[in-house]
Amino acid sequence: MTTATVPSTSSTAAPAARRRGVAASAVHYASHTALLTIKNFSFVIFTVIMPVSLYLVFSSLYGNQPDDPTGIASKMIMVSMAAYGSLGAAMSGGAQLAVERRSGWFRQLMITTLPGRVFLWSRAAVIMMLVLPALALVFAAGALLGGVQASAGQWLGSLGLLWLGLIPMTALGIVIGLWVKTEAVQGVNTLLLLGLSLLGGLWFPAELMPSGMQVVAHALPTYWLAELGRYPFLPGETFPWAGVGVLLAWSVGLTVLGALGYRRAAATSKR
Repeated sequence: MTTATVPSTSSTAAPAARRRGVAASAVHYASHTALLTIKNFSFVIFTVIMPVSLYLVFSSLYGNQPDDPTGIASKMIMVSMAAYGSLGAAMSGGAQLAVERRSGWFRQLMITTLPGRVFLWSRAAVIMMLVLPALALVFAAGALLGGVQASAGQWLGSLGLLWLGLIPMTALGIVIGLWVKTEAVQGVNTLLLLGLSLLGGLWFPAELMPSGMQVVAHALPTYWLAELGRYPFLPGETFPWAGVGVLLAWSVGLTVLGALGYRRAAATSKR
């Protein structure tokens, strides 16, 4: 006669306890990081004030076109400036990792229950949460000061698509913070921000670029970030599924680089 083997309570409870421990560590780390980031006055100013200021300047210069009774130009400028401003905020959000890496904080993380992938997700979630108010403020400025008129669905659709489109750019900021030396992080961030914005058509339409540069633009996440944000304001346009594929490809590639960077940073972090 054979007897059934009953799994012990301890063996089944251990994985659940570990999962709860990882979840608690992730929440604690995300909350701690968000609090420190909010206390960073310069980051808050850059995240909130800069995008709105850029929109107001560009809108006053180019938004009110007499041959544009539908106000489409104002909407496109609003989306471009929201994308540009939030792009800088998303990338800068990862810059603090370079400081943490040099301080030895990563070695402390290694002795916790926080896996590398959960660390990356938690950090990205914090940055995404902090970028969302900046996007909303640019849209509020467009409605209240820029004269942009649209349906509730268009406002929410554009805001949501822009926000989701920032995922690879958030990952890019984390990669820079993990791989680049602390002294060079700000310079690398600035160069990439300017280059991606210029080549991605955030300053002027990519259609005005030479054909070779247009090919480059279509391979960049910044181009499709703006295209996704513009889509709800352009009735009859086909949804840019190709852009979703480009953004996903960048997100996957940068996530892999981020995971490798985390392991490297944890192994080389000072005590």
